[in-house]
Amino acid sequence: MQSLGPVRGHARGRRSQEALLARGIAAPRDASRRLPALSGTRALIGLKPRSLRLGRTGRDPVRGKWLLLSALFLASAVVYGAIIGGQTGVLFNYAVAGVEHVAVAVGFGVKRVSVEGQQNATDSAITAALGAGPQTLMLAFDTDAAKARLEAVPWIRHARVMRLLPSTLQVMIEEREPYAVWQNKGKTFVVDDQGVVLAPALPQAYPDLPLVVGEGASEHAAALYATLQSYDQLKQKMLAALRVGDRRWTLKLRTGTEIMLPDDNIEVALQSLTELQQEHGVLERDWSVIDLRLLDRITVRTREAAIVPPDDIAPSDVPTVATGTTPKGKT
Repeated sequence: MQSLGPVRGHARGRRSQEALLARGIAAPRDASRRLPALSGTRALIGLKPRSLRLGRTGRDPVRGKWLLLSALFLASAVVYGAIIGGQTGVLFNYAVAGVEHVAVAVGFGVKRVSVEGQQNATDSAITAALGAGPQTLMLAFDTDAAKARLEAVPWIRHARVMRLLPSTLQVMIEEREPYAVWQNKGKTFVVDDQGVVLAPALPQAYPDLPLVVGEGASEHAAALYATLQSYDQLKQKMLAALRVGDRRWTLKLRTGTEIMLPDDNIEVALQSLTELQQEHGVLERDWSVIDLRLLDRITVRTREAAIVPPDDIAPSDVPTVATGTTPKGKT
């Protein structure tokens, strides 16, 4: 078989077309103008799933701008609606709550509370006053307000609250010291030196604390016992101090004897009692009342004596330690 060269083969094909055209038959187009057929086994599409990139808006800048404008328009509409409807506070609170929730979720919530100086204040009282829990955001916790709430607890005199990031609150407190047991109107409390009621209490629970009785006794107890500090013998014999009319004291001894002190100048009266004790041992005798209210004399009554007039009934010309005067006709 003889093969045709490219020139001869091309000429023969051209003559064949001319012959067909002469007979009115459409000749096929030149085969050489057809698209070349692909030879071999090359792959037409070679995409793999991991090479797909979804949402590539960079190739379509117009679409990306429209999405951004749509988001801004929606946000503006929400804000405008909140302003018109007077709900800006609600919207702000929702936003703040969302931020706090995220911060707590990543570890900025109160997880631990460290307390120093606690002796009598209860855990429940401190926890309630502190007002912090696992959902409390550390960064937003108001330490000054917590300090004020803690110092409102009766046992706590001073408090300090500090944040130790990320999740610890440190509380340092200074407690009030029990000073006396106060009995008034059938109820008994333990109080500090300023008369602040710390808690209900039975006298038996605080055997080493002095017992004061009556209206105003809690506020004036510290001043009385500061004066009695130099009179140990008298203090050891005392059972209680009774506040009379919220103006003066009567000391009740364990023997049942009552020592009636003046309104003022208690130191002068106690000094006179000390001298009388040294000379006559009046505190060792079975007296019902030792009256120190008068300036120039000490009156004692036995248990069989007549009923003593009420405390606030006294002759106007009888001097007392408080007035510092002497009776008429006396020097």
